[in-house]
Amino acid sequence: MKERTFLVILLFLLLQYGCTRGPTEAEFKDPRTYTWTIDTLAYPGSFQTAMRDIWGSSPTDVYVVGHNDQNRGLMWHFDGRSWTDVRLSTTQGGTIQGPIDLSAIHGFSASKIFAVGQRIYSNPNRPPNFLDSSLVIHFDGREWREQRVQNGRYLRTIGGSSPSLLWTGGQTTSIFQYDGTAWKRDSLPVVVQTDGFFIVEAFEGMASGQAFAIGYAHHNLTATTIHYFFRRRGNRWTVVDSFFVAPGRIEWKWGRGDLWISPSGTLYSCGRGIHRWNGSQWEMLFDHSNFLSRITGTSDNNIFVVGHLGTILHYNGRDWYQYQQFADPNNVLWGVWTDGREVFVVGFTAAYPQKTLIFHGK
Repeated sequence: MKERTFLVILLFLLLQYGCTRGPTEAEFKDPRTYTWTIDTLAYPGSFQTAMRDIWGSSPTDVYVVGHNDQNRGLMWHFDGRSWTDVRLSTTQGGTIQGPIDLSAIHGFSASKIFAVGQRIYSNPNRPPNFLDSSLVIHFDGREWREQRVQNGRYLRTIGGSSPSLLWTGGQTTSIFQYDGTAWKRDSLPVVVQTDGFFIVEAFEGMASGQAFAIGYAHHNLTATTIHYFFRRRGNRWTVVDSFFVAPGRIEWKWGRGDLWISPSGTLYSCGRGIHRWNGSQWEMLFDHSNFLSRITGTSDNNIFVVGHLGTILHYNGRDWYQYQQFADPNNVLWGVWTDGREVFVVGFTAAYPQKTLIFHGK
């Protein structure tokens, strides 16, 4: 009798363990067999609802950010069922004042999320008609609040390894580092000529404190562009590599769209194709004719890349696969996020009125 009771208890515990244990790798669905849905976001009465970036703490806590011509619908949140406008503006009951645009979002948990962009001002001495300044907002799990940053230009990217080691940058020399308490000026070793401009495209950081960035300097007079790849060790940024693009000469040494560091510490870039940094040079992994804007994944064997003309690519450690059902010359895809179980891709229509499209695979 005791032996039978013991077996019953053992069977019960095994069943309980089987119900509560985490999924094994074999239980994850192959991303190439995902079932997809498409959501359309269009703020009522707007000419442009154009979201450009996406981040989530889970598939039931996802944010997208971008532009709206009414200064509403600049950020949307997905709770697992539907997308709703995050009412940022003070005119909607939020905390953020004035006309703004958001360009990028990055987080570390449901209560540690950052978004960057610009505050827009009318120029009293036109042209140009409008001026901009750097904008950083932070979500603490309860509300979005603006964080103080020294006056700079439009911020278009944010990245880092922890909430106390972040960088944001954008147009000209508007580069800032966050130490967990305050945003402080930082700089990249680039000389910008008076007839041109410099733009930071992406930042990525490692837990060791090492960080990487890509950007480009354009000279209007000669119509030439120099692309830079930077590395930060200690407190110093250095130029690791660069290449020159002139009219009629296009030789891309790496992607200029985005950077991503996998959990193994491998650095990837996308833009004109997909590249991998081997420690001394960039290796071409996959050549693609469309411009590729974002790259992310959960491992070196599960990578997603998105780009123009409705391009969505997946890498499984063996080959690159394109989801042909989404290829569309009228759609520009800018952001992608995945947790390994589900993937969200965000972009917008090229035709006006512009609407945001969100592709959700699971």
